[in-house]
Amino acid sequence: MQDGGYFIIAIAFVLTLVSVFLMLWMVNKIAPKHDPRKELARNDTYECGEKTIGDSRGPIHVQYYFVILMFTVFDVSIALIIPWAYAFKSIISSYGLISFLNIMSFLAIMLVGLLYAIKRGYMDWR
Repeated sequence: MQDGGYFIIAIAFVLTLVSVFLMLWMVNKIAPKHDPRKELARNDTYECGEKTIGDSRGPIHVQYYFVILMFTVFDVSIALIIPWAYAFKSIISSYGLISFLNIMSFLAIMLVGLLYAIKRGYMDWR
């Protein structure tokens, strides 16, 4: 670096530290103080305006995770298929049958995964 390069970096570092501490100080002075009586309602789970029943930190059924996993897998696969479909004509003219076989094998793998999940009962809501 040139002679003044480190000086500019030092100034930027000092200004960053000063601005961070200034913002933290301002938040501490401006923010409202907490009332312990209101803390109970603040930490309660919001259920669309309904009163909560029981503790919301209980165990979650594993079926939710399977549905989320299946949604993520098929959502990503659609995100991969859309650009291919958009450029279908130019891809087929450039790469020919190989490109078509690649996407069909991809779709076949996704279909086998879906059929496996259905057969194992992962898609059945219990």
